[in-house]
Order: sequence, then C-alpha cells, then structure tokens
Amino acid sequence: MPDKSHKPAVLLVKLSAIGDIVMASGLPSNIKSSLNASRLVWLTEAPYASFIEAHPDVDEVIPWPKKEWSALVKKRRWLSLCRAVRAFKAELLSHHFDIAIDAQGLLKSAFLCWLSGAGHRIGFKSKEYSHWLLTESLKKPDSDDISSEYKALGRYLGANDFTMTLPASGPAVRQAKDALAASGISDDYIVLCPFTTRPQKHWPLQHWKDVIAWLNIHDSLPVIIAGGPGDADTASELASGKEHIFSFAGKLSLAASGAILANARAVVGVDTGLTHLAICHQRPVLALFGSTCPYTKTDNPDATVLYENLPCAPCKRKPVCNGAHDCMRAITPQKVTAWLEKWL
Repeated sequence: MPDKSHKPAVLLVKLSAIGDIVMASGLPSNIKSSLNASRLVWLTEAPYASFIEAHPDVDEVIPWPKKEWSALVKKRRWLSLCRAVRAFKAELLSHHFDIAIDAQGLLKSAFLCWLSGAGHRIGFKSKEYSHWLLTESLKKPDSDDISSEYKALGRYLGANDFTMTLPASGPAVRQAKDALAASGISDDYIVLCPFTTRPQKHWPLQHWKDVIAWLNIHDSLPVIIAGGPGDADTASELASGKEHIFSFAGKLSLAASGAILANARAVVGVDTGLTHLAICHQRPVLALFGSTCPYTKTDNPDATVLYENLPCAPCKRKPVCNGAHDCMRAITPQKVTAWLEKWL
C-alpha cells in the first residue's frame, strides 16, 4: 500500500455500465478519506461522464473515447489508433497520478491504469489476468450484498463506511423540473423502470400493463415510465390511453432521469441502472430480478428485491428456458401491486 502521509493524486477507473457506476459511487469518499487523496479523477466511458460530474468527492471526470478507438480498430487504422492511445496517455500523464484504482476488473481497465503512469495500481484479480498490470490486487467477494465488491475494495484501502452517492447536477435538476412542469406533474409521483439491455432481464410486457391498469384505477398519482431513446415506442404503448401515465423515455438525459428518481414516492424496476440509482437515492424501491440477481440485500430499508430462486436462476447470459423467462413470469403483477399499496 502507498504511503498515506503523502497526499496523492488518484485515478479511479470505472468505465461502465450505469448500474455498476452507481454501485461503485461510494468509492470516491473511501479513497479521499483513506488515502488522504489531494485529488480524485474518475475515468469512465464518454456517455457516462456527465452522469458522474456532480459527485461531491470527484474533482474531475475524464471521458474515455472507447467509441472512437473501437471505430479505428474496426477500420484497421492501426497507426491512427496508436496516435490516439499516445495522445490519451499524454493526457493521463499530465495529471501526475500517484495511484490508479481499477474498480472494473477487466483487461481494458487495468491497461488504462497502467497507461496513467501511476506507480501504485490497485484493483481486482480477473479471469483475463488483468491484475498482471497492477501492483496490488484482491479477489472479488462472493456476496449477495449490494456493492459488495466495491465495499471490499474500500475496506482494502482502509475505509469502513461505504455510501452510494450520485447526486444530479444543477442542469440535470432543471431539466427534470421542466419535464415535470410540462406534464403538469407536481412533486408526488411513481416511477416505473421497465427497460434493460437483455430480454431475459425484462418483466413481461403484459405484467407491466396489468400493474399500470391497476394504478390507473386505484390511485390518482402520476406514473412516470422512465427509459432511453430506444424504449420510447414501448413506453408510449404502456402509457397510451391512460389518464395519468406519462412516458419520459428518451426525453431526458441520464442525469435528469436520476433527478426524477430522487424525488419519487416509489419506484418499480428491473435489473437496470435506474433501479439501482433509485436505491442509491434511498427511495422506496421494488426490484424485479430473475436471470440476473446482482444483490438481495441493500443498504436501503425501504428497498425490496423480488427474486424467484428457480434451479436455473440466475442464468445471466446463458438462459436455458428457450425464451420462456420463467423466473420473471413467476413474479406476478399481484405481488407488485401488493407492495405498491404500502406506498400509495
């Protein structure tokens, strides 16, 4: 471990994805306190840079131009790629990092730590042997606790307390307020987060329709359907014909969606970054997990995880149900509405 009497400049590498960034968001505080860091810079993929910039313990966010590098690889423009990597290395070296922390645990993240020139490089062991590029490494724990690997990394650095923290920036808060006002929504509403990256993590569309129909009849609170641009059509279908159901999918930045979640009466979502962010914001949350189950225990007393522990679950990226997705279908709309009744 580095000398903690010195005030080091620290690079934290956590590249993606949204949910993992949320769950790693307690590390900057751990690093600042335990390593007596004078400066903390977070390196992440370019699309997530504005999502992190308001973190109170992050002094600067460096976007990694993954898309540009990948395009050069695809076109086999190796000389241009070498120039791009050298330019990025020069940018990292200009910060004079003493310590680089790989919170991703992949070869690409360890390579970026090595590229930074930091003398101390700390991170996780991995199947890709990325730890060969590090000076210190630890094994990821096997745990059902939220943020377990990042808590373990924080403890390794000397921190005992870990609190997920990702506030929205001022512009994101203003965008969220403008969107609410344009829809005639005040400060009291429910948020649904139905969308995620893999079909086996989705809750059946008809189940969402049943819950929305129940909400439309049993409560007059506005219901916001959150999601990205690619989810807009399905979100509009879910909201269609309902008096107080609103689709915000594709209408807000990621950071502004976080600002919406921070004030929700209750949130229901699948294994997606927005669901984890709602837990981070200490909102009442119902998480619907099946093919993946990143955690069953949270640090939020008002969060509940519904998970049907079938023999084949969690299958992660290798479902064996031929598209039946029994683990998600087993979570009935009645289980969700029973939970919602407590918060309406």
